[in-house]
Amino acid sequence: MIELIRVTKQYSKGGIKDVSLRVGKGEWVNIVGRSGAGKTTLLRMVYAELLPDIGEVIVGDYRLSSMRERDIPAMRRQLGIVDQDLALIQDRTVYENVMLVGEVVGWTRRHSKAEALKVLNRVGLYRHLDSYPSQLSFGEQRRLAIARALVGEPRALVADEPLGSLDLETAQGILELLSSIHARGTALLMTTHQPELFEEYPVRTVRIDRGQLVGEQ
Repeated sequence: MIELIRVTKQYSKGGIKDVSLRVGKGEWVNIVGRSGAGKTTLLRMVYAELLPDIGEVIVGDYRLSSMRERDIPAMRRQLGIVDQDLALIQDRTVYENVMLVGEVVGWTRRHSKAEALKVLNRVGLYRHLDSYPSQLSFGEQRRLAIARALVGEPRALVADEPLGSLDLETAQGILELLSSIHARGTALLMTTHQPELFEEYPVRTVRIDRGQLVGEQ
């Protein structure tokens, strides 16, 4: 589903070096490491926000080294992407935030509405359809970002610190949601600072330090 082959991306202060990683169909992989270890850089290369200096990134049938720029949106539609900053549209309602995703990819308004209602029900936000992001708790905002990423039933969900800055009870709720998404056959590739929260889940954990993979379990 997702594969990085000897990928290097260097900055003046860090980056990643000679990283190889494969996420199979329906697999759940967590990347753990300290801040600045290269976790976010790795994810951003998966969805072509960054391109590697050396190496190959493969998403489904797409090889990023030979992919045309106009094909990037089609490649990204195979992925649900949740950034750390969530990037919610503050002057749009919960419903509109999700519905707009379908319209952007060319669905009819009717189909976009139906898909929005479906995913909002899945993540437990149906009763907040007419609320604005600022009216939601931080955990609910995370659920909204995940709902938006699930539009179109992507083959994989790529999430950067989806449990970051959440209290334990809220984090457990998000974990249960992620587990239900995984149970439906969606691959998960995530970063986290809290690997201990995943001990009861079927997760493969990969550790990164100073831009290099240093082990897994």
